[in-house]
Amino acid sequence: MDSVFSLPSAPGPRVPSLSRDTSSPYRTPPWARYGLALLATGLAFAFQWFLWRWLAPSPSFLFLSAVVLSAWWGGYGPGALATALSLVLTRFFFLEAFPAASSVAHHTVTSALFTGVATLMTLVAARVRTTLHEAQIARASAQANGHVLDITLRSIGDAVLTTDSHGLVRFINPVASYFTGWRESDAIGQPLERVLRLVDPSTRQPLVPAIPERHEQRPVQLGLQALLLSKNGAELPIEHTAAPVSGSEGRRIGSVIVFRDISARFREDHERSQLLAREHDAHAEAEAQRERLETLFMQAPVAICLTRGADHVVELVNPLGQTLVGERLSLGRSVLETLSGLDPNLLHLLDEVYRKGTPFVGHEVPLRADFSGTGQDEVKYFDLTWQPWRGVDGEILGTMGLCAEVTEQVLARREVEALATDLQKALQIRDDFLSVASHELKTPLTSLQLQLQLLWRSLPEHDSDGSPHPARKRIEATRRPAERLHQLVNNLLDVSRIRAGRLALEHETVDFAALLQDVVARAEADAAGAGCKLVLQAGSPVIGRWDRLRLEQVVTNLLSNAIKYGASHPVELTVIQDGPFARLTVRDYGIGIAPENQARIFHRFERAVSERHYGGFGLGLWICKQIVESLGGDIRVESQPGLGATFIVALPLEPPPSSRSDAEPDSGSNSASHSTV
Repeated sequence: MDSVFSLPSAPGPRVPSLSRDTSSPYRTPPWARYGLALLATGLAFAFQWFLWRWLAPSPSFLFLSAVVLSAWWGGYGPGALATALSLVLTRFFFLEAFPAASSVAHHTVTSALFTGVATLMTLVAARVRTTLHEAQIARASAQANGHVLDITLRSIGDAVLTTDSHGLVRFINPVASYFTGWRESDAIGQPLERVLRLVDPSTRQPLVPAIPERHEQRPVQLGLQALLLSKNGAELPIEHTAAPVSGSEGRRIGSVIVFRDISARFREDHERSQLLAREHDAHAEAEAQRERLETLFMQAPVAICLTRGADHVVELVNPLGQTLVGERLSLGRSVLETLSGLDPNLLHLLDEVYRKGTPFVGHEVPLRADFSGTGQDEVKYFDLTWQPWRGVDGEILGTMGLCAEVTEQVLARREVEALATDLQKALQIRDDFLSVASHELKTPLTSLQLQLQLLWRSLPEHDSDGSPHPARKRIEATRRPAERLHQLVNNLLDVSRIRAGRLALEHETVDFAALLQDVVARAEADAAGAGCKLVLQAGSPVIGRWDRLRLEQVVTNLLSNAIKYGASHPVELTVIQDGPFARLTVRDYGIGIAPENQARIFHRFERAVSERHYGGFGLGLWICKQIVESLGGDIRVESQPGLGATFIVALPLEPPPSSRSDAEPDSGSNSASHSTV
């Protein structure tokens, strides 16, 4: 359909003049024509004179030929001259030769008869000559007109085809030849349907060119548009018209078909259709977008209000905005007129946004107004966003506000803050109580432990019969709960120290492997009582600078947990040096820890199991984490329920700068430094 037809320009043939020759058929000068009449009459007289004896009965016979010749070549004047001369010569030279016929009556009749015949022959000869001349001029004019018509049809920009009465092509101009792909010599004599192949542009169905009937004298429009299939395969949209060609008797002797290329119009129509379709789609999309925006505006979860002008005339407000102010905002009226009791600060805010064009964003802004319409002012809190409403040219038309009431959230947060304050006070009271209680308990517990040790040492190891002294068993049974209680009191004291930032660290050179062996040796009795076998891997020394007592506390807590939760299963302890770090691993094969509890167990007073089955305050791992992090290390756990737990502690061999004491060590010691956490 995009085939482009263009004809090469060429100089047109020379067009002959169409002016009709209206001159006389007698082109010779008058003297020649009249001279010819005299000559013809003279010759007729000579021949008549020499042939008189044979032409005696017809004295004017040869003169008639002179009259006809003079009239043919000279016209009416020379013919009349020849007639007059012939009449005179006949009268005086030939009629006088007949004495019997020399009467006046005879001469008069003969002269009159000759004059009439000669005049008639003059008129006929001149008329015939004029008629032949006019016919010649008409033929020349017809030939010129036909040539001009041929040139015109070949030169016009439209394509032209003519057919005879049988529908065979008799003429095709260069434009039609170019459009159809047929050369003129090949197209002549071909059926019109073969040369002019038309199809419907939309249905692609063939169209037969309708030739008008003989009685149809008006042009017949075959259709505004059709698709011409060229012989070379190209397709061209055309517009065509057919008209009959009639002969002199009114009969149709053929047809003429004129068609032109409408590719440009076709493209314009197609582009116009596409433009209209796009415009329609754009309009539909804009309408749908408007409906969506209106739906969003009306169903927005926040109050939206649009005001116009410096008086803040309400232009639009959604239902939530109406509900917010008790459905008292009226379109077309100013905010001040509608809400007479509105907070002046809000009106000032609207003026500032409209005048300066600077948006305002406020959170939990308190506004006092008669929101319920009862005449009583009340304070409510809002998250406000007011910004200028600008036109397409950037000019400020008004303001647009988004408002969400957060009164309930503000009151709830304040209540939570009050509860948090009360909770903080309660926690502080609890911590103070724990600190005081632990200090008060530590002194008698220490005294009790000393008395038990003295009593243990004062008793003999065996009775007189060699059996173990029974009092020693009772003292041992009393010493273990006292030590456990002492550890709990120490944990409570550590909690108080850590929260107060008074957990003191004394860094000294420590062999982590030897320390681990000492802790394991002291825990052998407890492990045996729980049915646990302690497996220690600490062959090579691991030397670092740590707080020995706090490091023992970490190892003891981890080992106690492993024995507690991994009863009747072995417990594996390993310490190695891993670059600049010492790495401690304590693994049990007990109940394990669920993944969701692995981070929680390092919090204060948190436990992964019920205290009904396992004792303790839930402080041991929290204290371990605080001590390890104070030493610049890290502690983590890897566990699956039912498969035991593995606690991994990584400590730097040298304390980080943040845990070193800013004070110089005592003059009597070069091996220890002090810091406070």
